[in-house]
Amino acid sequence: MKKLIKENKVLFVLSIIILISLICIGVGLISYFYSEDGDKYGNRLEGIENYPISETIEQDIRGLYESGIESLKVDIRGKVIYIIMDVSVGISKVDAQSMGVKALEKFTDEQKSFYDISFLITCNGNTEETTIFPMQGMKNSENSQIVWTNN
Repeated sequence: MKKLIKENKVLFVLSIIILISLICIGVGLISYFYSEDGDKYGNRLEGIENYPISETIEQDIRGLYESGIESLKVDIRGKVIYIIMDVSVGISKVDAQSMGVKALEKFTDEQKSFYDISFLITCNGNTEETTIFPMQGMKNSENSQIVWTNN
């Protein structure tokens, strides 16, 4: 055994260095990828506690409309507020978009400048008028206008 080590001294030293390096790399990768530290959103939600959204925001928005809305859902995910509306058959494109704009009345200016607001407007019906649905609108926190798209 001594003769084998004496003849291959460099090879043994290199293999020990490689083995130690692989162990260090493995520990580093495991700690990097499987770390449980921090929020899944990172620091993007910093300051969100300064802009609370009311628990009754869905009912508040629903109260804006006397008719035309079949169902309404508000889903808050991080800094994005999703407003999903199902409108009645016979609602025009302009009326549906104005319903989305009207929903912004229930948010303060500070909330509108912090949160992105996304609208999805659908209509359950099979008429020529409903071919404009689903419509999607997005209001960026840095912009005051809603950008609308549709199929």
